[in-house]
Amino acid sequence: MNFKKALQYIVTLAMIVAMGCFFYLEFKKNWDAIRAYHVAINFYYIVASVLVMMIAFLMDTYIWQICINNYLSRKLNFCESMALYNTTAMFKYVPGKIWTYAAQIALMSSKGISKAVIIYINIICFICLIFVSAMYTLYYYLFCLQMAPWKVSVLIFILLIALDFIFIIWNTSIINYLIIPINRIFKMEIQPIKMKNIIFIYVQLLYFFAYIPLGIGTYFLAIGIGMDIPFSNIFAIITAISVSVILGYVAFFSPGGLGVREGVMLLMLKQFSNIEIALVLPIVMRLIYVIIDLLLGIIGIIVGMKYGYFPNQAKSRQKQ
Repeated sequence: MNFKKALQYIVTLAMIVAMGCFFYLEFKKNWDAIRAYHVAINFYYIVASVLVMMIAFLMDTYIWQICINNYLSRKLNFCESMALYNTTAMFKYVPGKIWTYAAQIALMSSKGISKAVIIYINIICFICLIFVSAMYTLYYYLFCLQMAPWKVSVLIFILLIALDFIFIIWNTSIINYLIIPINRIFKMEIQPIKMKNIIFIYVQLLYFFAYIPLGIGTYFLAIGIGMDIPFSNIFAIITAISVSVILGYVAFFSPGGLGVREGVMLLMLKQFSNIEIALVLPIVMRLIYVIIDLLLGIIGIIVGMKYGYFPNQAKSRQKQ
């Protein structure tokens, strides 16, 4: 094992231990309140939560399909995209997140999609997700909580929209600048690849709507484990999820954002709920997310093997 890989695993372990200690201290400090909390499981709400959240996960698949099809002459159908994308999505729980991209590169190379395109698409999706998450966050804090004067809030929000517009129009030049550090990290020469501006709008709209089932699913999950959260807090829940998702992505060495997303959710949920909800709900959410990822991954593998969507199977069918 080389030094860089060893350092990666050490940092990952350190982050997980640090977040574990953080949650342990929070549980210890608030143990009396948590012990007084009575779990009342409602199986129907939990199932509804999984099904609703799964819609958001499948929208991720559809976003990936739209971006990939921009470079394919023979377009992927949704079943094929589900097999390829959700199979690789399971690798995000391997430290470093790079394994997800490596798996996508391996599966898509047989279809003529280069590794540069795969990395480029993932960069685009991440930037679009940042803009959408920022919109939710700023809207909540500026207009719902009114943390700044009205005129200042409007100006800040307009500036965000303007930045988004600039990114959509001049995306090639901006991505070219961002690719420089990526080239250094991966030791490769990735050139900017032109993508239609309309796709950026589609991707952001889909991300915007994807947060809604995540928020509703989280609300159902809270009800399903006996937590009393008013439905009026649904926008606050969506905001907490959006911030935790972005910071989970930024925490590159954390597998699937493990610990980071839960810590951010805890800090944000404390702003509008009691400590029992803030501590327990993020952990249960993580469990549900892992279940959905595994479920969709298994379905993807089954669909891919049945219809020969994976590279080796596709070659075998072509020979026959």
